[in-house]
Amino acid sequence: MNIQQLKCYTEAQNIARRTMEDLEQYVAPGMSEDQIKRQAEILLIQNGSTSFWYHGVGALVHVGERTLVSQGGREYRSGDTRVQETDVITVDLAPTLGTCWGDFARTIFVEDGRVVRELSELQTPAYKAAIEAEFKLHSFLLEVARPEMTFEELYFSANALIDGLGCKNLDYSGNLGHSINILQQDRIYIEKGNTTPLKDAECECFTFEPHICKQGGAFGVKRENIYYFVDGRLKEM
Repeated sequence: MNIQQLKCYTEAQNIARRTMEDLEQYVAPGMSEDQIKRQAEILLIQNGSTSFWYHGVGALVHVGERTLVSQGGREYRSGDTRVQETDVITVDLAPTLGTCWGDFARTIFVEDGRVVRELSELQTPAYKAAIEAEFKLHSFLLEVARPEMTFEELYFSANALIDGLGCKNLDYSGNLGHSINILQQDRIYIEKGNTTPLKDAECECFTFEPHICKQGGAFGVKRENIYYFVDGRLKEM
């Protein structure tokens, strides 16, 4: 990846970050999934997104038990499920900046009617356990990923950790991320059977996006970043 590409992708990802920060100030009990999706897309444009790369969908939003649902952009339809006083919302953002794009997902937690912006302050044990599992998965990725590691090896090792954490992989296709090629048909995935080395991903970048729940849990959580290699070590974009 050259410097200009890195700057472009980084800014697209930062558009998503700023949008998520703004959205956390907007979300409140009583709001519907559809309201949150529409506001997220407005914020993406205000923050600099020129379009939405994921089948024209800028934000995939799920509320409550629907956070267990895994859908692609073609199938996604926001619903009228409303945020409760204590609830979970998953948001997956897809901004575009010229020929570059961002891919960024977070889980928003609401407790006693307010968004808990500092996850260390969560009081609900189930919420804390689920998001801690997400952080452990991303920390594990940074520890083990090397340029010669294959997508399949990462798939098996990460899924083994998901099982070890008492969690379930909710992704509808079972994968845990993908390369960042502009055209969907060119993307390759962190999945069984993909023996491509991580270093061969488009622009040497790929997403890592575990969508998980605790075994038997009533909600799912997401956390997605783009990662790339610098001198053989993985770094979050």
